[in-house]
Amino acid sequence: MKKNKITLALSSILLSVSLVGCRNGDGLNRSAKDGKENEVEKAAIKLVKATKTGDYNLISADGLKKSIDNNEDMILVDTIPADRFEKTKIKDAVHAGLPKEMKDLKPEEKEAFLKTLGDNKDKKIVIYCGFVACERRNVGAVLAKKLDIKMSIDFRAELPHG
Repeated sequence: MKKNKITLALSSILLSVSLVGCRNGDGLNRSAKDGKENEVEKAAIKLVKATKTGDYNLISADGLKKSIDNNEDMILVDTIPADRFEKTKIKDAVHAGLPKEMKDLKPEEKEAFLKTLGDNKDKKIVIYCGFVACERRNVGAVLAKKLDIKMSIDFRAELPHG
């Protein structure tokens, strides 16, 4: 009987310790150890909505790097404001500054963007803006799609600048 009580007590202690290990603080950050899960989720939802609205494809940083390394024939367009272009430029990129929202697009910006894209509507186009949350690239991708450019790819990650 004494042996059963000791076994029960030890089992209870081990179970308690195990359950405490499963507890997760305040419960708000269930999987992101750095506490940024909510920010990541917001960015992911924003990206999904923008991609659905614009009906364009995405390319990863690895995918773009591979395309650049393989000298793939494409147009790489940076949509960041002109004063920051040289700091964020990816190798072989051209500049076509765009606003954060389509409603703010000026005729001269649209014209410069179209000139940058050229006449070949079948050519691969990658549009980016210096950082993941920047919406300028979305304006460019949506504009390219509206102009019946078949391959418009929005780039949402960073590469080493060059």
